[in-house]
Amino acid sequence: MNKKILLLLLATIMMCGLWAKTLEREANEKGVEAETMYNDKNYAEAGKAFEAAIVKYEEAVETDDIPMDEEKVGRWLELSFNAYFNGKNFEDAIRILNIRAERNPDDYKIVNYQAIIYKKHLKQIDKAIEVLVKYNSRGNGSKRTYKVEKKIASYYLGQKDYENALEWYKKTYELKQDSKIIKNIASLNLKLDRKADAVKAYEDFLKTNPKESVLVKTYKNMARLYDDMNDQVNAISYYEKSNKINFQSTITLLLISKYYDAQQYEKAMAKISLLLANDAGNADAIYFRAMIKYDTGDKVGAKSDFEKISSDAKYRSTAKGFIESIESE
Repeated sequence: MNKKILLLLLATIMMCGLWAKTLEREANEKGVEAETMYNDKNYAEAGKAFEAAIVKYEEAVETDDIPMDEEKVGRWLELSFNAYFNGKNFEDAIRILNIRAERNPDDYKIVNYQAIIYKKHLKQIDKAIEVLVKYNSRGNGSKRTYKVEKKIASYYLGQKDYENALEWYKKTYELKQDSKIIKNIASLNLKLDRKADAVKAYEDFLKTNPKESVLVKTYKNMARLYDDMNDQVNAISYYEKSNKINFQSTITLLLISKYYDAQQYEKAMAKISLLLANDAGNADAIYFRAMIKYDTGDKVGAKSDFEKISSDAKYRSTAKGFIESIESE
């Protein structure tokens, strides 16, 4: 080969190498410039500069065939997102997140940010649901997650789209038999006027033999469901079951009130004794005891109880009124 031609080729190769290194160096310098802007809280320009650094670096990789430093590009993308987000440029922030999600489809942190920005900042709830569904469907649905399906259901619930909310809570329940999820399933069935399905949801959950602490909450939730259905017999039954496992003063007082309203005074008095045994001097219990005594003709006993709560802020006026009425007879 002609010596001059050989030297020219060598010079060309060297120039190409220097050019590639220059592009890489320019990319790194742009990245440093972007970080300086970011630290100075010049977020709008920092976001653009990080993107420019990435373009320059990718050009260097393509020109000189140098290995792609995924960690570097990933870091610049993350900083670009942070810059746009801190600068409240949510359109560009979501655009960068979409790029990051394509690069890291299994990174839930990225998907969660996408959903939050679409829902809270861009007011695009449908897009928020879309990215969550896409994440949950990766691997042809083999990578379903409880956390994501629960979030999808809650987003539909927030939109009052009860049919889709119910569908996704059911999917969530398939992954984890959770008492909170079954409560939502029952509640949504009731909203959709499917009372039998609401009850069945709880009954199926009880067949999973939940532990006692969960049973306490479940029985209480079932009682509230029956309350909403105006089925006082079953409501009382499940409040009793919940209270039998674990005494709760609020539930006991509620039972007292229900038994009193139904004029089941003997049962009400039994609960009053139970409440006072756990909370001596409870004004609510004493009030109901006084009322039962008054209603059943024991005016002396009623007056004695009303006097005990005559200084209580809640019952002062009522108690004094009954005392005066009794004394005037």
